Amino acid sequence: MFVDIRGFTTYAESASAHQLARVLAEYRNVVAGTVFTHGGTVDKFIGDGVMAVFGQPRPKSDDVERALKCAIALTTALETWRCMNVSWGGPNLKTGIGLHYGTILGGVLESGFHDEFTVIGDAVNVAQRLESLAKFLQSPLVVSECVINGATDFIEADRWTYRSGIKIPGRNASLNIAYFRHTAGTPSTHDTGELHTDFSRSTFQSLLPGAKLGT
Repeated sequence: MFVDIRGFTTYAESASAHQLARVLAEYRNVVAGTVFTHGGTVDKFIGDGVMAVFGQPRPKSDDVERALKCAIALTTALETWRCMNVSWGGPNLKTGIGLHYGTILGGVLESGFHDEFTVIGDAVNVAQRLESLAKFLQSPLVVSECVINGATDFIEADRWTYRSGIKIPGRNASLNIAYFRHTAGTPSTHDTGELHTDFSRSTFQSLLPGAKLGT
């Protein structure tokens, strides 16, 4: 899972060092706290980005379910944090989350000068691309089809919009995705036209009651 603040570079142009430190500390606290609550691990902080992993150092049968629940909880927690900042005259910083599920390789990556524990693999790259896609879709959360298919305890199916055949830069295979078009507490909407393409009939149909899927 990758989490990123939208517009942070622009905000950093005019914010003081004290303001930047406060905002980043609050943001990281919200993200890390939510990740830890759901049994995940923060792999690293990258400026205003956060990379989190579920199933490290040992995978569990419910990794994907906990990861999805965490991502959904984060959309609410980060929206609450954004609103509090605005109410105090602070920055209006929206966030985006990308979540993918797959096999990864975890271990110490050696450089000869600075070694670090991290995870690598296609699943990591896809999750990062989905986080970038969230900005284009103006969505707080974008997940891959395999996340939905792997989560047996799925909730609030009407909050999702679905697209199929999404091309990921640098990757040959396309993806089916699901994404939020709103945050918790706001009216449910589904976009149409350029940003909406129904999925082909798949296991989504049995997991998401009431979803309109293509045939």
